[in-house]
Order: sequence, then structure tokens, then C-alpha cells
Amino acid sequence: MLRKELIGRESESVVVKIKPEEVRRFAEATGVPYNDRVPPTFVGTLLHASIAGVELPIVGMIHGEQKITYYRQLRIGEAISYKKRVKDIYDRSGKLGKMTFIVLETIGYDLTGELVFSSSSIIIAPVKEEAQ
Repeated sequence: MLRKELIGRESESVVVKIKPEEVRRFAEATGVPYNDRVPPTFVGTLLHASIAGVELPIVGMIHGEQKITYYRQLRIGEAISYKKRVKDIYDRSGKLGKMTFIVLETIGYDLTGELVFSSSSIIIAPVKEEAQ
């Protein structure tokens, strides 16, 4: 179960190289022309960072929203270092019952330490009622 105590917890840094073949496959899968540039939503594929105590995916989970801010263009062939952090966790009730909203933040730097991008994602998971 995801609890508020996880807010602020973050992953270790992960270093990845932006490979041309991965960018090309991503562009094709999303219907974006591949022109040797990294599509803006490519950072959503950075899933290697895991946060202790946060087990994703959760059965029934949906992706609610994603915001990405670039501070400069991400380049094919460059290596970046990124971390994920639990920014917030809160509950809401809706037509389908109680749901937990998890806000994850991802921050990416190049290897000189320059900030390249930040991303915020909201994941929505149904809350399973505990047996009494």
C-alpha cells in the first residue's frame, strides 16, 4: 500500500545513453517522424529508476497526467543521469470508489551536471478495501 510516508523518497541516480535505435523505435511507435531528434515525450520511457517501497505497476493503475519541461534539447548519443522522486501521495473518492494518486517527479542532468529536463507524472491506482 502506498502511504504518505513515502513522500520525498527517491531513487538512486541512473545513467542511460540515448541510443538512436531506441529513439527511432519510439518515434515510429508514437507516429512521430524520425528525424535524428529526440521526441519530447521520450523521457517517459525512462523507467529504470526504482524507489524503495514503491511497487509499480499496481493492478488497475492508470496514467493520469504528465508534464515535461526541457531546459535544452535532449541529444541522441548523449548520456544523462536521472532520479525519480515521490513528490506527493493523496487519496480521492470518485464514481469507481477510493483512488490513490501518486505524483512522481523525474529530474535529468547531462554528465556535466547541467539540468536537461524535469517531468511530473500522476499515476492513479484503485484502493483495495482491507478485510475487517
